[in-house]
Formats: sequence, structure tokens, C-alpha cells
Amino acid sequence: MHRKIRVGRYTSSLLLMAVGILLIVDVLQNTEYMLQLLVWWPVIFVLWGLEYLIFFGVYYRKEGKPDNGRRFRPDLKGILSALVVAASVFIVTQQNHYMYLWNRVSLNLTSASMDFSQAKENRYDMGGMLIPVTMQTSDLVVDSVNGDITLIRRPVSNIEVRGTLWVDQAPAAEADKIAQASSLTSTDGKTIQIRPEVQSYGASSKRQPRMNMLITVPEDRRFNMQIRTSNGNITLNGVDAIDSIRLESGNGNLTVNDAIGNVKGGTLNGQIRLHRISGDVDVRTNRGDMQAGDIEGTLSLHTMIGDIQVARSEGDITVDTQNGDMNVLNSTAKLNANSLNGAIKVHSERVGGDWKIYSAVGDIVLDLPSNGDFQLEGSSSYGNLQSDFPFKIDSKSISGQNGDGKYVINVEGNSNLTIKKLLMPSLPDLDDSGGSTAPDATGSSPGESEVPATDTSVRTSGDNTAR
Repeated sequence: MHRKIRVGRYTSSLLLMAVGILLIVDVLQNTEYMLQLLVWWPVIFVLWGLEYLIFFGVYYRKEGKPDNGRRFRPDLKGILSALVVAASVFIVTQQNHYMYLWNRVSLNLTSASMDFSQAKENRYDMGGMLIPVTMQTSDLVVDSVNGDITLIRRPVSNIEVRGTLWVDQAPAAEADKIAQASSLTSTDGKTIQIRPEVQSYGASSKRQPRMNMLITVPEDRRFNMQIRTSNGNITLNGVDAIDSIRLESGNGNLTVNDAIGNVKGGTLNGQIRLHRISGDVDVRTNRGDMQAGDIEGTLSLHTMIGDIQVARSEGDITVDTQNGDMNVLNSTAKLNANSLNGAIKVHSERVGGDWKIYSAVGDIVLDLPSNGDFQLEGSSSYGNLQSDFPFKIDSKSISGQNGDGKYVINVEGNSNLTIKKLLMPSLPDLDDSGGSTAPDATGSSPGESEVPATDTSVRTSGDNTAR
């Protein structure tokens, strides 16, 4: 009689344990490690196969036969049960992630199927609206189809909303009727939702009036924010979040100044400017330039077509563009920069993490500190190699170490690669200085390279409201 051995029970147990551990870690540390299941799910089949091989090998070595009355069968019921449990836990705990993905899809569909009125011709003041804020209020959601959204903080008790309606390509009489049928709506409670209700018009009733909104939030309150519009700019000045700020625009610029919270979002077509943010940043645009400065957390910028400028980011930096130049100033942690078609320049007075830089088509220029601790490995298939450091240049590669080589700088490209030395001031030994006074660390040696000026200013209509 053949004895059936079910293979897959250990894999099922490991899957359930992994889900439980990730869930506990996310709750305790306020992280999103559960999302890694979307990346590493093929490991389940690898573990299942390993379990089969281990069972087969153990019984073969023990019995001396590959099959001694035993048959190995996959434990489909156990695996499927574990997958159902894991999927259920994931869906319940990661609702915000799927809502975020759905919002991006809906923005794409809306932008492609509608026409949008511009801010011209018939203008109407929609008045103001007060939304009470309670101690339980934690989330602010703003949904718009067409119009700019601006958020500011002021010493107010309630959330204040003012709207301006624009109707173009319509006679005055028709525009008046559209304005009368349009309004600002909101819901209060734990989650405050703000939405303009407008009447579409035109030959096919697909043209949307434009409703620009100015939203003022109390300066002594924090909210998690989700701001979405299919067509329009989003500007946040001086806002504080409990944890997250999510921004989505189908067509428009994103601007965030003087904010506290983790910023995530993107636009299909528009520029992104981020300055003085206490938190992690992860944003992207399909078409548009990106600027970021004075970011206290990790920074991730992605654009298909556009230039990227980064200045003074304290956390790890990841920048990627398919077609555009990059300029990174003072990267003090890890740096990962990639460009398929564009020049890359990195100027940093300190190396505080590993760097990985790649440009398929475009020159690469690195300004590195003379007192830095790093080892460099670089190559260029078709360009020239130049270095102010005494590094070894062999044909199309360059390598060398400066200081104790604590960090690794890896550079690859197909165009010119230039390594420049920044002559940094150094502190003398206490014996040399007499131990009495420290030298002026702000002074620079006569041969010190000047820091290139990087334009990271923000020019928006809401600049005068920034903190």
C-alpha cells in the first residue's frame, strides 16, 4: 500500500509566519513592509520546490530507494488555504495602497475622457464654506476634476474653503446657469471630504467647469491628507500631517513648501517642486522637471522626460530620468542616480554613503571632497576619463581609494567621466594648534572649488503664504 506524503505544509507555515511577522513590524514601527509581498511572492514556489527536494532526498538517503511505498503529492489544499489567508490579511491591512492605485487609474481615465475649461472668460466667486474640526478628525480628502487646489495653515478654528468657478467657451447666460448649478460640498467627522460639484456642458456634455479652491486648515492641527485633481495644480504651503501627504494630478504641477509628513504622489504631466520637508518623499511625473531641496528624509524622484535638481537632502537619494539632466548638490547619504539620456553632475562636500551613478548617454561630473573616505570604481565605454585624484586610469576604467575607503562610489557611462577634487579645510592636531582655539571651519582655502549655484526656488502664486 502506498503512503502519500503531502509536500507544501512547511511552505504554508512559513508563508503564514512571514505575513504575521511583517504585520507586527508594520504596526510597531509604522512601516509598509507588507507591500514587499507584491514583489517577493514568487519565493513561495521556490520554497515549495525546495521542500519537495528535501523530502525526496531525505527519504531516498534513508531508505536507499527513491520510492519505498511512498508517494509525494503536492499539498494543494494547504498552499491554497495559506494563500487565501495571506491575501485576505493583505487586502484588509493595505486598503489605502489599493485606493491609491485606483485613484491613479481613475485620474488617467478621467483626463482622457473629458475636456476642461480654462481659467478665463466667465468668472464666479462661489463664496466660502466652514467645516468643523473635532478632536477625532484625522484625515482630509480633497477630490476635484478640474481646478487648482491650494492648502495653507492659518490661526483658524475650522477648515475654511473658498472656491472660484470659471466657465469658458460658453455664452454668459449658459455660464450663469452652470454657476447656479455648481457648489462646494463637504462631509465632516473623522474624515473630512471636500468635493466641488459642477455641471458639465458643451455639445457632448464632457466639458468640465474649472473650480479653483483655496483651503485653510488650523495651524494647531495635523491631518493625513489625500489631494487629487484630474486637471490642475496642487500647492501646499506650511502644512503638517500626522503621517502622510498623498498628491495626485492628471495634468498639473505639484508644489510642497515647509511641510511635515511623508509625501507621496505624482502627476502625469507637470513639474514638481519640493522644499523644506520633514519626512520621506516619493514622487514621480511622466513629463516635467523636478526640484527638491532641504529634505530631511529619504528622497525618491522619477520622471520620464525632464531635468532633476536636488540640494541638501539628509537621507538616501534615488533619482531617475529617462531623458534629462541631473544636478545633485551635497548628497550626505546613499545616492542612486540613473539617466538614459542626459548629463549627471554631483557636487558634495561630504560622502556619507555608497553611490551608484549611471548615464547611458551624457557626461558625468563628480565633485568630491579631498578629505572624503571612499573608493571609486568607474568606467566609460566611449568617453574620456579625467581625475584630480591620483586614481588609476586603465583604458576605459578608473579606480582608486581616498582616505580609508569607507564608502563605495560606482560610476558607469558611455560619455566623458570627470572626477574633480574639492579642497576641503582640515582641522590641525591639537598639539599644533596649542589646544586653545579651533580654526575657522567656515574658511576656505584659496584653491577651493566654488559650490555651483543651484536654482531651487519656488515661484508660485502661493509663495507669500509659506511659513
